[in-house]
Amino acid sequence: MKAFPWFNVRRFWPRKLLTQMVVLVLLALALAQGISLWILSSAYRSAMMDNSERHAVRQFASAVILLEQTPSHLHQNILRAWRRPGLYYTFSPVLSGEFQNGGTSAASVPEQRIEQLLYRWLGEEYQGRVNVALELDDQVPPRKSRSESAWGDGSWKDSPDGHAHHARRPRLPVKQLLLAVKLKDDRWFTGHMAAPDFSPLAARHTLTFVGVASVLVLLVVFWQMRKITRPLSSLAAAANDLGRGKEVPPLQEEGPADVQETVAAFNRMNDRLQRFVSDRTRMLAALSHDLRTPMTSMRLRLELMAAGEERDRLLASLEEMQQMSEASLDFVRQSGDVEPTQAVDLNALLESLCEDLQDLGMRVECQEGQGVIVDVRPVSLKRALRNVIENAVQYGGHAEVSLCEGADSVAIIVKDTGPGIPVNKLKSVFEPFVRVEESRNRNTGGMGLGLSIARQIVVSHGGDISLQLLDPGLAVTITLPR
Repeated sequence: MKAFPWFNVRRFWPRKLLTQMVVLVLLALALAQGISLWILSSAYRSAMMDNSERHAVRQFASAVILLEQTPSHLHQNILRAWRRPGLYYTFSPVLSGEFQNGGTSAASVPEQRIEQLLYRWLGEEYQGRVNVALELDDQVPPRKSRSESAWGDGSWKDSPDGHAHHARRPRLPVKQLLLAVKLKDDRWFTGHMAAPDFSPLAARHTLTFVGVASVLVLLVVFWQMRKITRPLSSLAAAANDLGRGKEVPPLQEEGPADVQETVAAFNRMNDRLQRFVSDRTRMLAALSHDLRTPMTSMRLRLELMAAGEERDRLLASLEEMQQMSEASLDFVRQSGDVEPTQAVDLNALLESLCEDLQDLGMRVECQEGQGVIVDVRPVSLKRALRNVIENAVQYGGHAEVSLCEGADSVAIIVKDTGPGIPVNKLKSVFEPFVRVEESRNRNTGGMGLGLSIARQIVVSHGGDISLQLLDPGLAVTITLPR
């Protein structure tokens, strides 16, 4: 079953907090303004209809009072003076057929309401002499309204308390309002009034107000969110640099209180980490230095002993102790490395390293590739690559080095055709002092810190190192972020 098109809308949703907040506020503003305009438009139309109804009835009542108080020969002149677009008056001896009820009482509830307004303005002496009719526009569909007006249709229903209450229903479109009053001379005076046409509430000024208000709200939201996202972006960049082994200076504590507390906690953590690494490096360096004096004294004493098997064993053990001390010091120094990061052409660095190893008589083959610029610590990375390539040459006879470029990362692959590594030791070989070859003889593999130092350097660059068994041989893949 295929997914609906809207199911993939998350692919287009912005990922940044600032952009998400701006989009959400914009959508909320559009929805709120739309609902508000709809409610206000309905209330505005109802109020205007009520006012127009009262004005039309009052104007018609004024005309009736004026006609009753003036001579008949002036009535036509008065009607011409009162004529307006959409409004005209006529005299007739009988009630026009436009009044469907044909009697002297209104048929529908809106007509009854207008009739009561006329009685209010004309007086009770006109009881039975007033008629009202609404001419509907059959070509326009009914429109729903929140409040019923006399210019529309409605109905009444009885409640349990015996009073009449209005039951709301869709308002019918009114084309014309007809008012008729029987004058004292027995003539019917009829007014024809077209339904008013109101301009929409969402006019140019209203839309301008909505646009200006939305822009102001968005500016405030953007300004406030920038105060939050700017220190968070700096914090994310600093955390990434710290994870890649860079020296990170203290961040400026700015923004809201919550964000300031987060940045302050990061600064304290960064300070503790740097002091911890520095203290550990100095302690182990001092320990290694202090060990050299008693080991040198022991070597001198052993050199003065008579030659023999016991002397040779003691010298071998002392040599092993010295190697372990120096290797441990190198490992710790590497963990506290503060070499600055530089933009380096990785392909040129590999070619230079391979040429140096070839000059030392090692069988190293480097496949040329395109230049790839990566931010690294060149001396540290060169040491890690040298350890991996030297292992490949030592155990496999020769090494093949290649560079593969990806969208977000760069992979350096070192292959050999040696015996490889047992499957159960693929992970443990990265641990300090772990060797595939169990002896401590430098001629058969050193102290087991080469891959540990290489992994430490690669991880401090934000990358990864992995092993893959070949047939025959081993492939070491070093992945670095771009």
